[in-house]
Amino acid sequence: MSASAPWTIRRAERLDAQALVDFKAQVLKETEFLLQGVEDFTGHKVDEIQIIEAFTRHQGSSLLLAIEDNEIVAMCTVVAGAFVRSRHVGQTGIAVLQSHWGRGVAAALIRRALRDAAAQGLKKLSLQVHADNHRARRFYQNHGFQYEGRLRAEALLAGNLVDLLAMGRILE
Repeated sequence: MSASAPWTIRRAERLDAQALVDFKAQVLKETEFLLQGVEDFTGHKVDEIQIIEAFTRHQGSSLLLAIEDNEIVAMCTVVAGAFVRSRHVGQTGIAVLQSHWGRGVAAALIRRALRDAAAQGLKKLSLQVHADNHRARRFYQNHGFQYEGRLRAEALLAGNLVDLLAMGRILE
């Protein structure tokens, strides 16, 4: 976080569950580019507690929150592989409230996620992005992620099949 940034970045805790429910309820209404949609969201605090605890338990995984004025304005997940042969790779994703787009919070989150992932022994971060989400593609490319392939008809959005792009970054 820079001295002028109005947010702080930290790992999620159990006490964040209700704020996470509120954040997801809002961000899922604001964009269709997330892999989770409103139809998948339960809105139950107990589910968010379980999610937070799973991130806490799973080596190499993290749920980072950007907090501004005691509210979550963005989040970044890193989920390490479950098997020995893939445990060195973390799947990552970012969600930001529309009111905070273009303000640098996503950049701060991905920098922290990259640093934490390397410190936890991960060797690579991977992600999937909607093929037509040019802003996100450019963002990830600007942070060292490279195009690794096209996953045809990988997502279903409003009844339409959507291609996703696989991107990755080897950690140093």
